[in-house]
Amino acid sequence: MISVQAALDALFALVQKPNVETVDLTKAMGRVLARPIKASRDQPPFDAAAMDGYAIAQPAAKRGDSYQVIGEAAAGRRFEGDLTPDTAVRIFTGAPVPAGTSAIIIQENAIRIADRIELSEDPNAQSHIRPAGNDFKTGSCLDAPKRLDSADIALLASMNMT
Repeated sequence: MISVQAALDALFALVQKPNVETVDLTKAMGRVLARPIKASRDQPPFDAAAMDGYAIAQPAAKRGDSYQVIGEAAAGRRFEGDLTPDTAVRIFTGAPVPAGTSAIIIQENAIRIADRIELSEDPNAQSHIRPAGNDFKTGSCLDAPKRLDSADIALLASMNMT
């Protein structure tokens, strides 16, 4: 008779290590991740607008307040000017938030006439800003071994894995 440890050692000695191969992300669904993957950057890499609307730098904003619209920030295109307490920047979901922004006023709560907006509602407690690293932080890890599913594939794509 042999010990349990000796039996386990004998069994494990018979098991072959699996071959490891690199495949395109488009072919990785259902495959088993062989090594951990670490994020090389934050996602989003900057504070980003969570809604379409207007970025303002006025923490005490209320219904009836008026702001001059001085520019625009679109996804992938940052507004480079200075946001002041009496100005607003038109902003779209995913766009980098201008420096000094205290909140995004959703477009449904603003009336725009020419180059001005007026708040039609009191802003709620939500700032509608996704902070840098909200999805994942630099160094976050997808651990191995793990059978990859659609959520893992989406996560790896957002980490710029191909």
